Parts: sequence; C-alpha cells; structure tokens
Amino acid sequence: MKRTRKRIRFDYSNVKSKSDFQYWGIHPKKGRLHIDTKRYKNICYKEGMIEHIPKGLFKNRATPYFIPMYKSRYDYKFNLFRDLITRLRDDWEYEYKPIFKNVMTPSQVYDNSRSHDMMYTSCSDDFDDIEFNAMMNSIRRERKYAEIMDSLYFQFIQKICVEVNRFILIVCKEVGYESKDFDVIGLYKFSDKLSKENSKLKIEKFKEYDSFNSLNKINNFLKHNSVAAYETLKKFYPKYVRQENASGEKIFYENGYYAGN
Repeated sequence: MKRTRKRIRFDYSNVKSKSDFQYWGIHPKKGRLHIDTKRYKNICYKEGMIEHIPKGLFKNRATPYFIPMYKSRYDYKFNLFRDLITRLRDDWEYEYKPIFKNVMTPSQVYDNSRSHDMMYTSCSDDFDDIEFNAMMNSIRRERKYAEIMDSLYFQFIQKICVEVNRFILIVCKEVGYESKDFDVIGLYKFSDKLSKENSKLKIEKFKEYDSFNSLNKINNFLKHNSVAAYETLKKFYPKYVRQENASGEKIFYENGYYAGN
C-alpha cells in the first residue's frame, strides 16, 4: 500500500504581530526559512503588498513548505540593488529635497531687498525706487536660482547612475567579469554572453530597461555636453530633450553648450 505524506499546516490563530515571522507564514528552521506559500500570499494581499509575491513561489514541489535555494540574503544579488535603491530613495527624500528649501528664491530676494531698503528711509518719495530695485534684484535672481535648482537634480541623476553602475560591476565581477575597464557596452557584451549560456532574457528585454538606459544617456549628455550625446538622447528619448526655445524656435545644439539647458 502506497503511503502518502500528510501535509502539516501551522496553526496561525494565535499569531497577531506583524513582526513575527510566522505571521507571514515564514518559519525559521535549522538556519533556513521555510515558507507557507498559501499563508504568505494571503497576508501579502491583506496588507496590500502584492508586489512582494515572487512569480516562482507557487511552483509544484515535493516539500510541504517552500525552501529558498540560497541561505544568505545577499546570495540573491538583486538584494544588493534593492538596498541600494532604498538608500538612494532615502538620500533623495531626506538629504537632497530639504536642501531645495534653503536655496533663496527670486521672491525671497524681492522681499529681503525691499525690507532692507525700507529700513533706511522714512521718505515716501523713496518707495517707488525701492520697489523697482527689489523687482530688478528678483529678476536677476531668477537665472541663478534655476541654475542652482537644476544642478541639484543633475547631481542626483549622476549619483544614481554612478552607484547603480558601480553595483552592476560588483555583481558582474562576482559572476566572472575580468576586464579592468567597464562601460555600458562592456556590460551588454558580458550580459549577452551570460544570457546565451543560461538561456536568460537579454537586458533590453526587461521592462525596467528603459529607465536604466535613459538615465545613462541623460548622464552621458550631462557629462560630455557633446553633439553626439545630444543626438543619441534625442534619438532614443526625445521627450527628455528640449528641441525648441521659449520663443518656439528650433534649437541647434553645438559642442560645449551647457547640457543642463
């Protein structure tokens, strides 16, 4: 008579705390995590976290619980990038955005100039001149204000690209990349080789590829300020390139023009 393995289910009736692994259907055992996939899925839907449900989690298996292939969190290389993106997001939210509030705006220049000059006069005949000077100081501030604000955005775009590409190189090195040089073309060649060996999708087939590629092309343009970088960005991502000036006239970019404009 063939014996069948009885599927043991954990009793979750007394598990209330979200900080408890078992609340999520995760059971630490002998240094590994065993996952009750049905419980995990239900809780993810309940908590509105369906993006944390991996597609391959529900494949047929012989064991009662799903046991991840690797033991260490960073054996899964995508966790390196998950932590990096979290850090970059926090840097933007808590380090960069607060700086914006400290950049003096044209309206603040107007108010400061007007208040300053008003303190040194009691003659009403001076008011028109004070108003005019404050307005002119505000207008003169507009260009510098825009330049500073834009540069903060550009610096962060470059920070993202530098860090993401640095982490990509770390991972590539761990899986066999040996060249002393590294660039996007080198990444594609190495990735294509891995894809061929493992029958995986090429980089450009991933849905997130456009975000990665467009940021790198914007970053390349910001670094080099060249016609070639401008034309490449305009060809692949025209929505990120200003092609007309404020008067509606077509822009003809030349080497050395400030890419930030």
